[in-house]
Amino acid sequence: MQPDRPLDYYIDRLFRQLDHGEFATEMEVQRSYRYLVGDLIYKLTTLCTFRNGTLRLRYAAAALRFEMVSRRESMRQRLNKELGGEVVKKIVVL
Repeated sequence: MQPDRPLDYYIDRLFRQLDHGEFATEMEVQRSYRYLVGDLIYKLTTLCTFRNGTLRLRYAAAALRFEMVSRRESMRQRLNKELGGEVVKKIVVL
């Protein structure tokens, strides 16, 4: 257990291990995304949904959207590493 993680992170991982559906996975992906990008970028994210292996993101700033389009593959790899498996198959920036 890492001290810099909130308790709900571990609760979500437990739900995932117990296979309690897509909702637990979506919450876990959103929390992992927030953890990886930080609070500032997360606040500029106007849409963050995860369904069927696809993470959809929309940003308030065009420059941020451009930057995230160019980094989406590395973000996908970092998210999957954080989640402990091949959970995110594709990231779509809207």
